[in-house]
Amino acid sequence: MLLGWRAKIGQIRPATAIEGAEEWRSVAPTGVAFADARTIVPRVDEGGLKVMMSQVLEASRQLATSKVDLIVQCGAPGTFLDGPGADERITSEITAHTGIPAITMQESAVKALQALDATTVAVGTIYTNDVNEALAASLESHGIKVSAIEGLQMTDPYDASTHDADSAYRLGKAVYKKAGGADAILISCGTYRTFETLPYLEMDTGAAVVSSNQSTLWHALRTLGLPDVIPNLGRLWTVA
Repeated sequence: MLLGWRAKIGQIRPATAIEGAEEWRSVAPTGVAFADARTIVPRVDEGGLKVMMSQVLEASRQLATSKVDLIVQCGAPGTFLDGPGADERITSEITAHTGIPAITMQESAVKALQALDATTVAVGTIYTNDVNEALAASLESHGIKVSAIEGLQMTDPYDASTHDADSAYRLGKAVYKKAGGADAILISCGTYRTFETLPYLEMDTGAAVVSSNQSTLWHALRTLGLPDVIPNLGRLWTVA
């Protein structure tokens, strides 16, 4: 059988990191394959992320040569820092240039929280305070109240690669406690590993947990009409 005989997903990720792509490959459903394109991210701040987003259309054209069925823009701050409507703008531009449907990582997190009926969320990120403020504003524009938000204050995009998945567990648990409870926990950053600890964070807090890589893979498969349920990746996979 050809690789990707059910679906081929093109992912645009920061060049500094392999973590997100490898998390996806480690749980890929039968018949689903991935093609990768990379963008340079000088810093995880407004200026650096604008540089990243300026490369998205060229990366999309590269993925289109692989005849992918869907293009995924990874790097949530690249859209939420640009304000309301940014996700729709970038996906429309990608589709206009390639003829291929597209989704974004930030859009995926929002859709996951909505699917879980979460109206309050405790948020853990790798980001600095100013980037977190923009993320909180983005979530609240969708009617999701941010009860607490904590970031690891990283500006070098490679730094998230040096953290194991237990780092995300500890951060998620701490911010949930700070919030005094919430419907869900969001761990935002596609380089920040979460897959090994998602079920334990849900079990130990009682809250649904959404992470960037988990929610984006879920949204990608559902966008393609694939109903696969991936074990041990959280409550999200039990909803439609």
